[in-house]
Amino acid sequence: MLVWTLAKTSPAIVPGAVYDRDGVFTGCWVPPVDKSDQTLKVAYSSVKRLPFHWSTPPYPRDAAGIAIALSSDGGNSWTKSPRNPILNGEPGGLTVTGFRDPFVTKSPALDQALGTTDNVLYGLVSGGIQDTGPTTFLYKIPCSDVHDWQYVGPLVDVPLRFQPSKKWSGNYGVNWECTNTVTLQNGSDTREFLVIGAEGDIEKNHVKNFKQPVRAPSRTVRTQVWMSGKLKGAGHKGVKLEYKHGGYLDHGPLYAANSFLDERSGRRIVHAWLPEEDIPMDVAKEKGWNGSLALPREIFLLRIRGVQKPLHSELSDMAPFEIASTEPDGSKTLLTLGIRLISEVMQFRDAVVCKAFQIGASVSLPLTTDVSHKFIYETHSTSWELAATISISSGCETVGFYLRHNSDLSIRTSVIFAVMEETITVDRSASNTAEMVNKCPDAGPFTLFFKKPESGDDDGNVVLEKLHLRIFSDGNILEIFANDRFALATMVYSEGHGPDFGGISAFATGTKNTSTFESIAVWDGLGTNDP
Repeated sequence: MLVWTLAKTSPAIVPGAVYDRDGVFTGCWVPPVDKSDQTLKVAYSSVKRLPFHWSTPPYPRDAAGIAIALSSDGGNSWTKSPRNPILNGEPGGLTVTGFRDPFVTKSPALDQALGTTDNVLYGLVSGGIQDTGPTTFLYKIPCSDVHDWQYVGPLVDVPLRFQPSKKWSGNYGVNWECTNTVTLQNGSDTREFLVIGAEGDIEKNHVKNFKQPVRAPSRTVRTQVWMSGKLKGAGHKGVKLEYKHGGYLDHGPLYAANSFLDERSGRRIVHAWLPEEDIPMDVAKEKGWNGSLALPREIFLLRIRGVQKPLHSELSDMAPFEIASTEPDGSKTLLTLGIRLISEVMQFRDAVVCKAFQIGASVSLPLTTDVSHKFIYETHSTSWELAATISISSGCETVGFYLRHNSDLSIRTSVIFAVMEETITVDRSASNTAEMVNKCPDAGPFTLFFKKPESGDDDGNVVLEKLHLRIFSDGNILEIFANDRFALATMVYSEGHGPDFGGISAFATGTKNTSTFESIAVWDGLGTNDP
């Protein structure tokens, strides 16, 4: 999953038929129903009429449908099915805001909710209903004929611009893209999730309020979110996923996440697009590329035991967290969507040019009110990984790292955990001096929990969990992960590369020595040994 090579036939599917003359848009793999069938199948959005957008109603009828492509040589070449289009367009009787991005899956949970014993797959097509709300349209697909998509109904009923929590959940927008329904299990706990790309017109405050230069481009308003809930049969209306909890899948500009089940490991793997809208197009052309795929991630059902309380928020206000159980001592077990990099990314450390570094002893900061940071390492590559474990005590205000900095820190990118605000922020404002670059911050809510000691030596005290940070740099890309439940991918256009702009320093503010960097490791020169 780490090393990709360009196929002999590229692009694999191109517009040209009557039903896709204006575009081949997002698609998905169709899971095989017969292991003896060696023909690979993908479903894709077949666009025959552009332009369309949720913000310019009415959406043109049947502007996009669904088509299937087949491969009999392991994916090296693809042929469009002679039975295309599978769907000519959106369901009849509806005025939609969008209809695209198919996702096909097996789902025992949907079987149960619909009361079906038929051998079927399920298809989702993302979009929304004009003046009603965003949704994803559910189809049943008989395994005997994956070209036969039978409309069930909208899977979700939420209002326009639905936002259960101003802080802890994203805005669910007006129109959805790339929805994935997944079942995640941890022991005896099983939950249903929907991964959503939400288009809308309500921007995050830290992006909207940033005063950027006039020449700098603005971003498309959209966000990558998730929701979980119960699937309930709705009679003649099919089945509904009723919202219970939700949050951000990623807190940066990352978007269009699509997932698949890795049958060998049982992991749910997510690939997502990291768009590049913070630089003018002429700069992107000069650079030679625009946008990329983020590192592959695993999503899973995360269980957090022994929780007494968060740092400051009320647990009942934190939309991403379900209180699964409460113990007699008042401690709680929480469930939420977990997210982490796939374990295979550690293979990047094996590159022959990669150098490993670890601090010899823990570092406590701030040393004084005037000395709040400590130089850690100077990277020589643009591809590196940092892993750190930080313990925080009362009096700490902020803690984090200055990255890609010069000798006097006038050029730097800051990764900041603000304790009182319960946020992780990537401050890009000093990353370069260019006035044509949008350097708005990227940020999201994050807290630590006071928990019962895991050792079992319960003397009535609770301990604050440690902050575990993992940061990946790859050229302009920066990805941040925290405690298996926070992810933020963004673009950082550093002033320069190499040792003059390769500094990594730890910092903290607040009362003296209230942040302890127990471990910091850096792998400088990540890559592969493939030719």
